[in-house]
Amino acid sequence: MLRPIGVILCILGLAALQGCSDQTPIQVGFIAGTSGRVADLGIDGRNGAILATEQLNAAGGINGRTVELIIRDDQQNTELAQRHTQEFIDLQVEAIIGPMTSAMAMVAEPIATQAETLMIGATITTNQLSGKDDYFFRTLPATNYLAAHIAQFQLNRQIESFAIALDSRNLAYTKDWSDDFIAVVKQGGGQIKRIIHFESSENAPFSDIAKQLLEDNPEGVILICNSVDAALLAQNIRKLDKKVSLAASEWAGTERLIQLGGKSVEGLAVDQFMDRSSTLASFQNFSQQYLDRFNKQPGFAALTTYNATRVLFETLNQQHDNETLKQTLLRVKRFTGVQEPIIFDAYGDTRVRTYTTLVTDGQFRVVK
Repeated sequence: MLRPIGVILCILGLAALQGCSDQTPIQVGFIAGTSGRVADLGIDGRNGAILATEQLNAAGGINGRTVELIIRDDQQNTELAQRHTQEFIDLQVEAIIGPMTSAMAMVAEPIATQAETLMIGATITTNQLSGKDDYFFRTLPATNYLAAHIAQFQLNRQIESFAIALDSRNLAYTKDWSDDFIAVVKQGGGQIKRIIHFESSENAPFSDIAKQLLEDNPEGVILICNSVDAALLAQNIRKLDKKVSLAASEWAGTERLIQLGGKSVEGLAVDQFMDRSSTLASFQNFSQQYLDRFNKQPGFAALTTYNATRVLFETLNQQHDNETLKQTLLRVKRFTGVQEPIIFDAYGDTRVRTYTTLVTDGQFRVVK
């Protein structure tokens, strides 16, 4: 008796050991602000995720299945972040990468957790997501580590009085960062002379903010905001004071800070999540592949999102039939990053090395 033609074709088309396995693409969501004032962070993150996905698919995918990356722009808008997260859940994606800012993560996480859909944040550092038994994992440490690191660096340089400017549109990150920085400064005998809240926009009064920051003659000014706002604030501060020390949170540490800030950001201190001068073969390969694909050098968001995407793919590859992705990720726990290993704790939090840099001759130079 002849077999049905569909069965015969299936057998001929696949390896004998694999049988007629599912060949439909694995869908993965990606959400980030790829337009507006924080677009440099989102675009670099999107590119990092695209590169990791294309490399995986070129290598045969996961068990013969390619990955389809579905990209959405949250425009740094909480309603859009919530809507896109729910859309991904309705599509039954395997997991979601992003968002890229803490404010968006805070509104997306409850939706993903309720649906038991794994979400991996590549640039999320708010303390408010630390130590939670949820479905939000992240590949970077929280602000209580990051802000303390740069605070101690400044104190070690004998800079002991500060004025702070922070973006109130991303308070889940900026307020945490500010509080953690202040705690270390005060513990070290320093003082905070002034804190200025502002809303990131094209019409923000950067000149007035700069004047207020300098009114009490601080030794250092701390900018807790995106790269565009940090560059504009630095320019206005330097018009009034050429010598005051400038430092910024990691959020500002993208290539756009230097492109827009120019000489105004020379000497600015900012922690980074990658060492751009690294001679590691894995980093050199990643940088060249990114340059070849996107015609520009990768920023930190590209690297951290590339890492996060590869963490997800490795988790999918190692998932057992009776496991959720969350269970698999917690079982595997340790993953290889481009420059540093990524090790998750029981709550999906991690701590990786940061690199303190000073902007020197238009480049982020690591302080050895």
